[in-house]
Amino acid sequence: FYLIKGTIRLKGAPTGRLIERFNAVERAAHWTMAISFVTLALTGIIMVFGKYIILPWLGYTGFSWLTIVSKNLHNFVWPLFIFSIVVGFLIFVKDNFLHSIDWKWLSKMGGMYSGEEVPSGRFNGLEKLWFWGGVTVLGITMAVTGIILDFPNWDQLRQSMQLANVVHLIAAMLFIAAAFGHIYMGTIGMEGAYRAMRDGYVDEEWAREHHVIWYDEVKQGKRPEKIVAGQAQPAPGDD
Repeated sequence: FYLIKGTIRLKGAPTGRLIERFNAVERAAHWTMAISFVTLALTGIIMVFGKYIILPWLGYTGFSWLTIVSKNLHNFVWPLFIFSIVVGFLIFVKDNFLHSIDWKWLSKMGGMYSGEEVPSGRFNGLEKLWFWGGVTVLGITMAVTGIILDFPNWDQLRQSMQLANVVHLIAAMLFIAAAFGHIYMGTIGMEGAYRAMRDGYVDEEWAREHHVIWYDEVKQGKRPEKIVAGQAQPAPGDD
């Protein structure tokens, strides 16, 4: 997709005025979730597929150590992941309720193919689907099934453990697949998106082009985010 579409860049010139996109608490919750998720995803993949992919070239001794480390990391990191999901849900839920404009955004995929940006609030329709379907539903599914698997001393039946294992793996694979799209759009897929979560600010032009409803609300003082002075940047294509 990147080779065909490339990075989605700003159509207008950056103004140099910055709008706060994410505050420090929001960024901390997001990065805690992201880092713990990547740790769980990598260690989980090693435990599930490692004996087919890694064992043949690493050997039994090396693979044994790798899986022992992966298992312990997986078991000790998941509480942090669950905590970050709960905190992230409480922080971001107020801006993720679906409205009619979001269904319009989804029906046109935000104008990704037509080139005409569809208005959206602080989060667009796809971001809201990721919040509800990915972070919330799949996150809770992985959390519940993971707890069942981690505490067999609760007298679960073997059948319950087997079912929890299958559901846990399916939910994890769906989460990982969806996360690839989220990570792509938040890094090389869209100009300025990574800066929003790294520094907390986006250029005023970025906000106007991609989230105009949110931008207008900030301009009208209806939201807590502020516009601050920033260092002007050259327009796309300028030297």
